[in-house]
Amino acid sequence: MNKILGIIMLVMGVSMTGMAQEGFKITAQTQGMADGKMYLISDAADTLAIADMENGAFVLTGKVDVGQVAYIMTADRKGVIPVMLENAEFNVTANAQMVYVEGGAMQSLYNDFQSINASLLQERKRLEKEMQAAMQEQNQMKAQALNQQYEQFMKRAQEAEMNLLKANNNTFVAAYVITQSMQQVSPEFLKERYNLLGDEAKASASGMAIADMIARYEMLEPGHVAPNFITQTVEGDTISLHGIKGKVKILDFWASWCAPCRQETPNLVKLYKNYRGKGLEIFSVSLDKQPHDWAKAISEDGMIWKHGIDPNSQIAGLYCLKSIPCMILLDENNRIIAKNLRGAQLQKKVAELLKK
Repeated sequence: MNKILGIIMLVMGVSMTGMAQEGFKITAQTQGMADGKMYLISDAADTLAIADMENGAFVLTGKVDVGQVAYIMTADRKGVIPVMLENAEFNVTANAQMVYVEGGAMQSLYNDFQSINASLLQERKRLEKEMQAAMQEQNQMKAQALNQQYEQFMKRAQEAEMNLLKANNNTFVAAYVITQSMQQVSPEFLKERYNLLGDEAKASASGMAIADMIARYEMLEPGHVAPNFITQTVEGDTISLHGIKGKVKILDFWASWCAPCRQETPNLVKLYKNYRGKGLEIFSVSLDKQPHDWAKAISEDGMIWKHGIDPNSQIAGLYCLKSIPCMILLDENNRIIAKNLRGAQLQKKVAELLKK
């Protein structure tokens, strides 16, 4: 009898294993997309499946060895839809208003994360509308109260997300969720979240992307050589960061449309006039997209030092910028001394360095 039961269990095990390894099937129904080829692409840019879309419908099938993030897209990479892919059945609904994917344990987990973000976005929109009304009424007390409400709601949402991360810390989904905001959060917060992940999650494509971003942040810390770059000057020539010579250099990221940047300019003008002869150089890199606006602001504000422009934010990306103005203080060997000093603090540090 025991042998018979053993055989039955063995057969069932083989059967269940076979079912688990059958592969994935993604059935999609869309609106507003032209018919044509649809692709399922992995994080590593491998093509996992191809299907023909007819009347907005298509089915993608295949098999993966491990769970991973994949993206449904057209040949021209439009209408990209992320899927937490594993060997399971998925249903995708997409139109101009929404995209919804269901199917598989990892997709369900990702949807839980998305639900937290959706609630945060909805609450922000609601409070912004009330905030505008309060400002029109010149009701400062109400505006402050609404701002506190949002901060408290955001704190609760972050706590909910953190708890979900901790409970599912060794999944590729947890790593992927962290990548979605890693360029907006502080390096310290990113490291904190990364350290929550298990070894498998860290080894996923998303986990390795987080590790790479942390490494980039660390290379921008004081003591490291600032990454070199070449950009265009107002006159149409090219200029490089490392090509500018000075005992102390200020790398200044700004833009003509940035009010705080323009407010800081008089301090830089004064600083440059006082210390130019003692070895100070300033290199301002603008995020303006229109050269005319950039050149006009330089002239209006009397910015008589060296300038470059970064219209596509490639340099900003190299330096992991989150906001402007951003000032980075360098020594004569282009090593980073300090970051984000402004006004009196910047003047004090420059004076201190040029006395040596």
